[in-house]
Amino acid sequence: MSPTRTVLLIAEREVRQRLRGRLFVITTLAISVFLAIAAAVPMLLGVFDIGGDDTDAGPVDPVAIVVVGELSSDASEVLEQAIGPIVVQPATDPDEAAALVTAGEADFAIVDGERIVVPARSGVFAFDPPAASRAAEALALSEVLSEQGDGDRVGAVLDLTPLPVQQLGDQDPGDAAARLVVANLGVVFLFGVLIMYASMIINGVIEEKGSRVVELLVEAVPVRRLMAGKVLGLGLVGLGQTVVLFAPAVVVLVVTAGDVVPPGIAPLAGLLVLWFVLGYGLYAVIAAGLGSLVSRPEEAQAVLTPANMLMILGYFVGFASINAPDATFARVAALVPFSAPYVMLVRQTLGTPALWEVALSIALTLLTIVAMTLLAARLYEGGILRVGARVRLRDAWGAAKR
Repeated sequence: MSPTRTVLLIAEREVRQRLRGRLFVITTLAISVFLAIAAAVPMLLGVFDIGGDDTDAGPVDPVAIVVVGELSSDASEVLEQAIGPIVVQPATDPDEAAALVTAGEADFAIVDGERIVVPARSGVFAFDPPAASRAAEALALSEVLSEQGDGDRVGAVLDLTPLPVQQLGDQDPGDAAARLVVANLGVVFLFGVLIMYASMIINGVIEEKGSRVVELLVEAVPVRRLMAGKVLGLGLVGLGQTVVLFAPAVVVLVVTAGDVVPPGIAPLAGLLVLWFVLGYGLYAVIAAGLGSLVSRPEEAQAVLTPANMLMILGYFVGFASINAPDATFARVAALVPFSAPYVMLVRQTLGTPALWEVALSIALTLLTIVAMTLLAARLYEGGILRVGARVRLRDAWGAAKR
């Protein structure tokens, strides 16, 4: 049987074995549903409903205002210019006004012409009533304009359209927002999935080693092909699990808030997939090689510490690169294979890397994957059949066939 066919068969076995695990499937589906619901929460809370064109909305209901003290005719006129028709209800003291506002009988209160009282916010995404904010601005503005004899122009001043702000360069603001989102979430996503799937691989190797199944497999399959098939199979499981976890949430977000999803996300998501595949290929083979050195699950994290430290370091460097994607440290880190998945993703989304830098980063990462595969395969071959105490690197290296 050809080496490729052998590796594919081992990969197929790994996929089937994982999908047969009820806990794995149920957990994945449960998290997927939770993320989809979480994506719908902003829409349910009205976070994206920040107002619209009310030109054809029909008659406007008067704004109910509680007033402590006196409200002059000039102030009433100013408020009507700013917020439309108003209904004024007097109150004898601030406590009575606060009680009326809290009970919902008034939109807000004006206390002695000195402050505006609004209802308590009911949630994280709640805001002060727009009418109250506009009334506060109008009353303050009227004092200034009245001194200049222009007190009747408050409404016109509040309705002025601000000058457009033009950003230098030819980048669309929506595209800039999309790039910032991908850079921030992409670094977090890469770190989370790489840590998770490295642990999955090392635990898979330990399970197989502890059950002695591997002793039967090595009789029929060369050890190095066995490792390659395991890494490929678990990689396919990981990629499929990632799609199942996040695809429903993305669909819900697009359906419920498609108008606020920044344009240009799709091609940027392709960069995220590229660096996920390269990052997985790099750290997965390292995890497989290290996993062959131990036989107990409690030793997994200890032996995986070097790989975890590299991932954590790359994570921090990637986040630092968000603020300076074209700085010297970012350009250097983007060429270092262990941090390239994080940093080059940031540079491609927020910076301006040259084509040769991107190509060199990919090439160096691929070469490192090949080198790590050869190194891990030798450790795997030398340690996979040794059950019991933790195998030292030197012993595993020496026990492998040259």
